[in-house]
Amino acid sequence: MLATNKISRGDMSGSLNRQRFVDAALDVIADVGVDKLSMRRVASQLGVSAMAMYKHFANKDELLGAAFEEFIARAEVLPDDQLPWDEWLIVSARGMYQALCSEMSWVPWLGKLRLGGNALRVTERFAAKLAESGLATDASVRVYMATIQLVVGAVCMRASLHAGHWQQGEAAAAMPEALSPEIFTGLANAVAQEPIDISLPLLIEGVRHQLLA
Repeated sequence: MLATNKISRGDMSGSLNRQRFVDAALDVIADVGVDKLSMRRVASQLGVSAMAMYKHFANKDELLGAAFEEFIARAEVLPDDQLPWDEWLIVSARGMYQALCSEMSWVPWLGKLRLGGNALRVTERFAAKLAESGLATDASVRVYMATIQLVVGAVCMRASLHAGHWQQGEAAAAMPEALSPEIFTGLANAVAQEPIDISLPLLIEGVRHQLLA
């Protein structure tokens, strides 16, 4: 679960430094989503004018990048280094999944944001952990990219399944009657699981296969 540092309007002691604006930006995102983040909304959250923010951020994109960096830091997606590679990967992927599920409005922005220090640190440590297990660097990077794609896909699937009739337990009724009973049952069981629980074990098995090759 993500840590939160919700700022109240009454908590205005001390200077309005860069971190306070970043914290306020995350509060705004939690309330209205990434798409509706604006310098004006963040300033209003802190009870100041938007001009006060330009001392720390040149524009909205810079603020958004800083907010995403803080989002990553709070997610704590780097597990204990003492864990075996497979447990480490599982904990890391689940951390990413839970973080993005907590604020899905980040998902459409993932390919647009400039990567900062925290994002790069996660990338480097992830690839290094897999390399320590015996994978070549190129293969380690590919597994990292596959994990990101898996996590984002699982988050999107979760958003879809939790909308409309899926949320109300009517998944079976929505499936085509032409399916064989075995496939029908398999799909119904899969829909009942968290999407990450379906795909992550398959990724782990694929990496194990590479290590044994």
